[in-house]
Amino acid sequence: MRRSEGIYPVGPILNKVSDKKFLQELSIPFASTHFLEAISSSQNNAFIRVWIDDPNSRPLFIPASARTKFEIRTHRNDIELFFDRSEVAIEDFRPWRFLDFPKRIGGRRFRKFSQTEFDKRLTIIPLLHLSGPGGLQAARTMRTLAKWGFGISSGNLQDTLLYDYVEQEKGSSHPLEEKTPSTGIIIHLHYHDLWPDFERRLALVSLPFKLIVTLTADDPTLRRRIADRFPNSECVIYPNRGRDIGPFIQLWRDGHLNNLDLICKLHGKKSAPSGPRAFFGDIWRKSVLNDLVGSDAIVTNIVERFMQHPELGMVGSRRFHLPNRFMELDEAWGSNRECTLKLARALGFPEEEFRLDFFAGTMFWMRSELLDLLKPLDLSQNSFPEEAGQLDGTLHHALERLFGALPRASTTRMTTEDTVWRHDHS
Repeated sequence: MRRSEGIYPVGPILNKVSDKKFLQELSIPFASTHFLEAISSSQNNAFIRVWIDDPNSRPLFIPASARTKFEIRTHRNDIELFFDRSEVAIEDFRPWRFLDFPKRIGGRRFRKFSQTEFDKRLTIIPLLHLSGPGGLQAARTMRTLAKWGFGISSGNLQDTLLYDYVEQEKGSSHPLEEKTPSTGIIIHLHYHDLWPDFERRLALVSLPFKLIVTLTADDPTLRRRIADRFPNSECVIYPNRGRDIGPFIQLWRDGHLNNLDLICKLHGKKSAPSGPRAFFGDIWRKSVLNDLVGSDAIVTNIVERFMQHPELGMVGSRRFHLPNRFMELDEAWGSNRECTLKLARALGFPEEEFRLDFFAGTMFWMRSELLDLLKPLDLSQNSFPEEAGQLDGTLHHALERLFGALPRASTTRMTTEDTVWRHDHS
């Protein structure tokens, strides 16, 4: 192991790494298997960044716990790895020895969900099962992410993690030539600490929009921050009932969504307060936000699609468009088939014509007129059960699936499309 003597310059893709910080470098002189032990001090303690050969290139995000052992397999000679020294402290790095064999055979059921391959030149396998309870929890989170199509080496996960390290330009898209539709961005924010995720992305949007934020508890500091950043915004406080869907329905019922042509519905998705499990919710939230409001170009493109295609009723995240090859029909239904079909029948949608097609997490762009289809249900926030941490089988879980059917339930049989943010063509 050798340490770099100088400071490596970093490009705009790595804007979160100050050029005043050293990177730590590891040279692997020949194709082989190596053992690496590292201490992670990264903020989320779930991933560390590794650069291959060029510290100015796109980093690779590797799962890690507070202290992690790694198996590194190289498939060509003369590979160099770079780590941000503010995130990682290298404790041990050496060729793999026969005595290390027991480390390799443990935790086999998690290895395939945690290993990262880079251009078939390099495979990094975190031995999370050797990192105690935190490591095992991290391994289970990696398995859950893979189940949703966010495998470690996938573009879904790597692009989502990269977003915070890419310079996003404000107003970089072309202006719309026609009169733009009246647009509202609706955010339910039960967890107030998540506001920066939304603020950063919405600050990029040049298209005029009405911002409405629903809260479950008053927070004068947050309300002032939102108002300072978005002067024409509105904060509405509702009870913690029906998760994000109950307040959305009540907003509509109370007339807050009147005079809007297009609505972007978002919310502060979280899976757990802290720890590796919380990272699943973070990935879900940030990935959907990137796909729907991740750049000015994304927003402009979506609005332009609605303008050019009157038959388009809804646009959501491609990564969470269910069912898909990662989550098939039965699993996408969960325990919600009976309730969803009951609601659909109340709207005059025959059961035999109902096709499950929805955006998990209930975040999407839609034409506001589709909400009128829900009037026969006469819903309000009081229609929803008291919050008790329910994971499935409630009215709001059924409505999550019903929303996806609204375009096809319209008299004009509208269509649904999806969108995705990529770091190289945002």
